[in-house]
Amino acid sequence: MAESAVAAVLSKFGELAASEAKILLEVGDNMMLLRDRLEWLQAFIRDADRKRRTGTDGLTRVWVRWVRQTRDVAFEAEDALDEFFYEVELKRHGYHGWKMWRKYLTGFWNQVIIRHVFSARIKRINRRLKKISENQKEYKIEHTPLATLTSSTTATSAWWDGYENAVGFQDDVRALQQMLLQRDHPQQMFISIFGDSGVGKRTVVHNIYHNRKVTDHFKIRVSYRMTEDSTTEDLLKRIYDEAHKGRQEPQHDNGMLIGDKLRFLLAERRYLVVISGLSCKTMLNRVRASLPDDNNGSRVVLILDIESEEVAWHANTMNNQGINGVHQLSRLDEKRSGQLFYSRAFRKEQSGRKEDMSKYNKIVYDITGGYPLAIVVLAGLLRFKEKPGQWEAVLQQLRLGPGMEEEQDGVGSKIVQAILSKEKSIEWQTRPAVRANMSTKRTIERVFWASFEDLPNDLKSCFLYLAAYPKNVIMHANITVFMWIAEGFIKPQKGKIMEEIGHNYIKELVLRCLVQVEEMNAAGIITKISVHKSLHGFLHSEAHEAGFIEVHDIHDAFVPPSVRRLSYQSLEGRFTIFTNKFHKLHSFICYVEYRSIYSTGLSKKYCHDLKFLRWSKFLRLISVRGLRLDRLPDEIGDMVHLRYLRVECRNLKKLPSSIRRLLNLQTLDIRNTQVEKIDPCFWQIKVLRHVLADNLMLPETIKEELDELQTLHGVKPAEEGGWDPLNCPLHKMTRLRSLELHGFKRSEHKAALESALTRMHLLGNLKLQGDKIPSCVFTGQHLQNLQIVVLDGTVKWPEAGWDVRKVRPNLVELTVVKHSSEDVPQHIKDELRDMLKETIAI
Repeated sequence: MAESAVAAVLSKFGELAASEAKILLEVGDNMMLLRDRLEWLQAFIRDADRKRRTGTDGLTRVWVRWVRQTRDVAFEAEDALDEFFYEVELKRHGYHGWKMWRKYLTGFWNQVIIRHVFSARIKRINRRLKKISENQKEYKIEHTPLATLTSSTTATSAWWDGYENAVGFQDDVRALQQMLLQRDHPQQMFISIFGDSGVGKRTVVHNIYHNRKVTDHFKIRVSYRMTEDSTTEDLLKRIYDEAHKGRQEPQHDNGMLIGDKLRFLLAERRYLVVISGLSCKTMLNRVRASLPDDNNGSRVVLILDIESEEVAWHANTMNNQGINGVHQLSRLDEKRSGQLFYSRAFRKEQSGRKEDMSKYNKIVYDITGGYPLAIVVLAGLLRFKEKPGQWEAVLQQLRLGPGMEEEQDGVGSKIVQAILSKEKSIEWQTRPAVRANMSTKRTIERVFWASFEDLPNDLKSCFLYLAAYPKNVIMHANITVFMWIAEGFIKPQKGKIMEEIGHNYIKELVLRCLVQVEEMNAAGIITKISVHKSLHGFLHSEAHEAGFIEVHDIHDAFVPPSVRRLSYQSLEGRFTIFTNKFHKLHSFICYVEYRSIYSTGLSKKYCHDLKFLRWSKFLRLISVRGLRLDRLPDEIGDMVHLRYLRVECRNLKKLPSSIRRLLNLQTLDIRNTQVEKIDPCFWQIKVLRHVLADNLMLPETIKEELDELQTLHGVKPAEEGGWDPLNCPLHKMTRLRSLELHGFKRSEHKAALESALTRMHLLGNLKLQGDKIPSCVFTGQHLQNLQIVVLDGTVKWPEAGWDVRKVRPNLVELTVVKHSSEDVPQHIKDELRDMLKETIAI
């Protein structure tokens, strides 16, 4: 996918044009020529890439070579732009260190040298692009965009149907719900749902889990998706933590084993525990031993792949004799396939139309083989198409049989041929069932690919980026959007902030059924997402093939020095010490599970480090989770490109003072660390957008206006000194949209906070924990955008007659915690409950 490489370079032109317009003009016309040639070539890349994927004739290898050549030149151009920007930033901001040549960089001759070297590199790149353009004609690569792969409608205006959409699975939902709510069977019951990947197991369970009858029936509900190499302790600990949420008493750690603690917590409470991915009978036995059976109708639901059928029947032996808790899901028949397709292909307001759609039932069934995952992805693709013209074209392309591709398009399926080449034995050829199964896999691959190819370039990069996360991991939507912004994937739109555009991207991926919603807040904003493991495998393959991102783990530790994006994943809790110098690295993402690092009994002196990143001067993004890291290298301040820094490491207590030099930093995320202080000059970074911490002290004053800052979480006033009500640091953050503040105890803190809140007219999320909550939270006229409020402290409530609809028209959720609920007047409870109903937690 050379498109992403070219798109990345073109986005750099926008960044440079905004910040270095004068210098770019002085470089000459070569820059404009480079941009024009890249834009021209981009029109041909998609066609060549399509032929590369599906080609069967003699030109396929030539197309592969041409696409890769174009990608490599795009990478070279990106490197040239990054180097130029790096030198300009060092000169502009007066970076010092290595005194001799750094001082030399500040003079007039340095500007001449920078422009000369840069101009020479751009000329060389332009010559290469000219040769590639000539080859494009020789290789007969033409710009012939397919109507089938061009989106013509915007479907994001009609939003998600939520958990209630179980079309095609009604019988399964009814059967499982009956088992869950079976009152004549009070004994603990294990219910197993198993089947092939993509047959809708999690869809069915999600629908039941969020059903009103189920939520009312069970006092405690816990859902946990196991990752690869998860241990029983991980599982039990996560169940315990989830079950303990919302309870007022603290978690006690008195030496009890986790199984005993869990049994004690759940005793005499009717619970529902949903576990996905458990594949070991011995682990299941330990889970059963840790869950109490108090004859109150508690249930345990297991979501299992077909390979774990043995576990399902083993779980069934734990139930009383005569009780069958095993439910197998299989592919849908033609009628139900059509129903599911229709429910996802149309917006809600179109669902009532009486147009006959039965003519598509057989076509959809033939293409997808009745696999729900393939059905919804196909529906998500056609949701963005005009009917009937583009619908017919897409379906016709996907219906083509194995022998028809060359006749129709001169193309076949490279991915499918690779699959089939492994199955050429005589035995395989004489097994029709296996042949049919492989044929279905071929078609599902084509559905995935067609949906992927239909994405716009920027959205395609965003989707590919999700391959940086391990399989079966739930991702936070906000974090994902912040990373997309730092990478430069999101295109600005007039009248919208970048974060809003990013969340619209997520919505579109959800509507296309490429991403699944795991959690939404009361305001209807997506907070957690995931990718189905089958689609994750597809993403991983595409990202690797395109050179978009390199994914490695402890078993595959060799990383090429030329890597541009590196994702290191370890669910075993182990980290590799890299010895290479990654001079071209732009992004480093490290996802390591906490459990092994903090339970292996390693010496406190043993720590990981990130010293290998000192040589990666082009880094735009660093995201590190789970390492035993107690410090960051001082050289991090020289990474002038850095936009995003996330360090989620429990041993980290201090940030280097050089962080103040990261003048392009947009996001700092130091949650789950022990960091409490930061260099005061950090707050002079004008482009800061998001600061997330647990216990970070704000200074007494801040000089600069932080007009870009939207998120400020986990901060508190400094312990020494106070806040001037007329000049507290929050006065410089008037465009905040989300504020979470704690530790305000002094009267001057309250006065300063109240003064600052009256200026935050964009604030939508507010969490306050302190002695006295300002009354303006409910009465101030400038907080009418507030949607979600969490209060922990003494609240001065409004007088009788207060009308929440007028003062807080957007409020959808209010949570009052601990002792605060005792002080809520009855007229306030009535007013809020009448409006918010089930969303209030008082």
